[in-house]
Amino acid sequence: MVVTAAGIPHPDKASQASHASQTRRTANTRSHWRAALALVAALTLAACSTSPKAPVAGPGEYVVQPGDTLYRIASKTGRSAGDIARWSNLQDPDKLEAGQVLRVVPPGGAAAGPAPASGSSSEASPPTRSAGADRARPPRPREPETVMPPASRRSDWGWPAPGQVIAGFNGSSNKGIDIAANPGDPVVSMGAGKVAVTEMLRGYGSVVMVDHGGAYMSVYTNLRTVLVKQGQRVERGQKIADIGGGEGGKAKLHFEIRYRGNAVDPRQYLTAR
Repeated sequence: MVVTAAGIPHPDKASQASHASQTRRTANTRSHWRAALALVAALTLAACSTSPKAPVAGPGEYVVQPGDTLYRIASKTGRSAGDIARWSNLQDPDKLEAGQVLRVVPPGGAAAGPAPASGSSSEASPPTRSAGADRARPPRPREPETVMPPASRRSDWGWPAPGQVIAGFNGSSNKGIDIAANPGDPVVSMGAGKVAVTEMLRGYGSVVMVDHGGAYMSVYTNLRTVLVKQGQRVERGQKIADIGGGEGGKAKLHFEIRYRGNAVDPRQYLTAR
């Protein structure tokens, strides 16, 4: 340190050099921090821009979620599994992949039929058209309705439980039959086929569905223990579950037969009792 003639301290050259060096180090540190922050921001932006985007359901479509089955999707959207498979051109309805986009309305007719469940699919309103444009557009062909084959008793199908029928099919409030039983009684497959569903479904509880081919499916609900797995082959009379308890201690098996997703009267197909 040097003292001037006026008595005012004045830094010598060594002090000035030290101060300058410290200033450069501080500036370098700040520069390094700024560079690091810029690099982090760039990497974050790059990650966001390169990560795959989740599929988005368009009008009349549904995006398959992990764990979905075709029959669960049909239950959610109010459609039949057969219709969804046909509209989506599915080669193997048992092989769905998360992120796969399915059509849940007839092609060219997104407004027809009941609307799919909200949140899992998109049903956009059609854009407003002028009256002239509507007149110029030819009418769309209607999706052909499912033609039910004549009911006939099947010698290769049998009753799923031995109890008496306590509630019959009416096609509306009861889409199958209820068979009296005791808790723990066995439930057997009505015929040979492949297990399509073993899960909990809204309105059914624990359910097993068996695909018998020819667009026929059998449905068994109010079960306590399920003994088969999805994709498993079963034979006629093979035990697939135990019957669970019912309301007021009255156990029963609810049983349905469906053709292309539409309920039919099981007593028209099973052997007479």
